[in-house]
Amino acid sequence: MEGTAGGSCATCHKSQHELASTLKKCGRCRATSYCSQECQKADWKTHKHTCRPQGASNPTSGPHNPGFYAAEQLTGLADGDWLHKLAEQEVYNYLVDCFRMRVEDEYRFGGDASAVHRGEDSMDEFREFLKLVERRETLLPSWWNAQKRLACEQSAVRAENWSNINQAIEKSDIREHYQDNMMPMKLRVLGEQIYGKGFL
Repeated sequence: MEGTAGGSCATCHKSQHELASTLKKCGRCRATSYCSQECQKADWKTHKHTCRPQGASNPTSGPHNPGFYAAEQLTGLADGDWLHKLAEQEVYNYLVDCFRMRVEDEYRFGGDASAVHRGEDSMDEFREFLKLVERRETLLPSWWNAQKRLACEQSAVRAENWSNINQAIEKSDIREHYQDNMMPMKLRVLGEQIYGKGFL
């Protein structure tokens, strides 16, 4: 593992300022941070699915759909800092709606029924999603930490919130709610940036 200055541990979610020693990057992908070898080992079962050596994929090949890079440019999300420009609650809502859009796409195009489609609580799946988001450190604003993650989880299940992980959505719902015909594409691009593959 190689040292890094900011962020938080991908496993225990402790931020750098909470730790006595410097966070270390995964030696293979150099993208995911850990506070200890124990945390790195504990996360390997999940991390191995997204861990790729630096420079292993290039823009013309790999897991992304052919239109992904064009969609990134078209939506203005190529820099990966879209969430940095938003207020805290907007970040929570966009993460929730990105998750919901992805769940719907996986159901519609892949036939994968998630918790919401089975009438079950979606929190475990959402926590796994947030784990992936946190591995893409540059996507999240600098204020993100374990407390903000908890606030996002709490916001995601508030009955009064339109952006609720336990309510299924469709593309038309996203367009209508945000009054933005491009919003489904923006959320899908964000989803591809998080998952490293997608349904565009």
